[in-house]
Amino acid sequence: MPAAWEILCAWGVPAGAIRKIPSGPLPAEQVAEALRTLVDANLGELDRPQRECLFAWLRGFRHHWPRRFEAILGSTGHAALVALADAEADPNRYLKLRRIAIENLAASL
Repeated sequence: MPAAWEILCAWGVPAGAIRKIPSGPLPAEQVAEALRTLVDANLGELDRPQRECLFAWLRGFRHHWPRRFEAILGSTGHAALVALADAEADPNRYLKLRRIAIENLAASL
């Protein structure tokens, strides 16, 4: 599971220190497989900050690029959002994370 988390962070999940997003288009298969791995391993095993970061990234992705979200993450993305529904605890933190996630995704989508 750590490798899957690192892949998602490398492609825009706003967790940890500021990082440079790799150049080039988002590797759809790799990102989808990483999310599937996390969902299959039980998203409940992520700690609270990780859940908040992933939730903000998924919500930003779905809102701003709905067709790409469907094409890349599809039902796995929707299942993850349902499983992470409790992750939006602090509205200000959520908005900050989502803004960072959107900025990160914009660079690769």
